[in-house]
Amino acid sequence: MINNALYSFGSGTGNEPCTSTSEMLAAAVASCLSLMVAREMAKAGLKDEYVKTESQLTLEEKKNHWEITGIQVNVVASVPEVHAKKFQHVAKSAKAKCPISRALKIPIKMTVKSELEKSVAAA
Repeated sequence: MINNALYSFGSGTGNEPCTSTSEMLAAAVASCLSLMVAREMAKAGLKDEYVKTESQLTLEEKKNHWEITGIQVNVVASVPEVHAKKFQHVAKSAKAKCPISRALKIPIKMTVKSELEKSVAAA
């Protein structure tokens, strides 16, 4: 629940110092994808220290109306070096299963980056 939050349409166009419903939608996509990536990693037996997700929503004025034309999502997770390729597959699966992303009828592009953890050799 969001209490006492300032939001308006103008903030989505950069004219007001508060959040907008468009920014909240982008945040919903990012948080849902983070949860889905973490869930899919656990199902695949991949342990992570963190999953970070950022999103940027593109809002354009077209013929006297505003339209969301896409969302760019960037996912970064800590992954053991030996599982980097598996993580790429898991992240794509997470995007396909994300209920927020699936509900939207706009293009959502995703980049995935592994911050590799080096394996420590046992002495």
